[in-house]
Amino acid sequence: MAKTFLMILFSFLITFSLQAQEKIQLWKGQTKDDYRKKKVFLYCFPLENKENKAAIIFCPGGSYCYLAKENEGFSPAKKFRDYGFNTFVLIYRRGIKGNRYPAQIQDLQKAIVYVREELGIDSLGVCGFSAGGHLSGTSAVYYDKNFIDQKAHNLKPNFNIMIYPVVTMKDDYVHKKSRRNLLGQNYSLGQKDSMSLELNIKKTVPPLYILACKDDPIVKFQNSQRLADTLTNNGNLFRFRLFESGGHGFGINPNLIKSSDKSAAYWHEDFISWLKAISVARE
Repeated sequence: MAKTFLMILFSFLITFSLQAQEKIQLWKGQTKDDYRKKKVFLYCFPLENKENKAAIIFCPGGSYCYLAKENEGFSPAKKFRDYGFNTFVLIYRRGIKGNRYPAQIQDLQKAIVYVREELGIDSLGVCGFSAGGHLSGTSAVYYDKNFIDQKAHNLKPNFNIMIYPVVTMKDDYVHKKSRRNLLGQNYSLGQKDSMSLELNIKKTVPPLYILACKDDPIVKFQNSQRLADTLTNNGNLFRFRLFESGGHGFGINPNLIKSSDKSAAYWHEDFISWLKAISVARE
């Protein structure tokens, strides 16, 4: 009994220490034009080793409406700290509060500037899930467009991770709730096309890691397939993992996958192997 209690206590302390890290208000002092910027935060989970300059910003999903902060934010942040990354969780503006494009990419670019220029991080990746995957992809596709009223030396991520992501805004495979929350009801054709990431891939996008599941009931896997086809045709550096089962919204938690095959939840192991392989290849 005592041993069990100590194990529970130890687990609690680890979780508490992870979630009790610094929370940065990214738009502090710059909220007069939009009071909703006050709710934009970056949770920071730095490593004790200050010489480690590799980091990942996590963008939880939630249809650009809400945020799955625990499952697609804090939980993967903890896992990737174990892999040796400084980790960050972005609480960005969503459509439920009337925030439309480009508010979300503004918040992410603000986070990129903070991590790179305030904290001195050299290698920075962005990981997103579902609608957060679309946001991650937006930062990869439009790294050369400054959405924030602030000078930035480098807005390009070193790599991007897109897990069961929203990709297209086209009617055939779109996740309608995400499109509505991102673009509103009266979006233009130009906005729909510009936010259909598969239509805007350049040769210079950073390396992309993409995961999708064929049985995903929320975001059709063809979103990821379409993106992978474009990347293939362009000759971009990427890895696409398409699983038969896994569903949606599992983050890195195999217990949230209903099927007996839980392998999709261990994508992080495959990603680390791939990242090491391409890093060696590019040296």
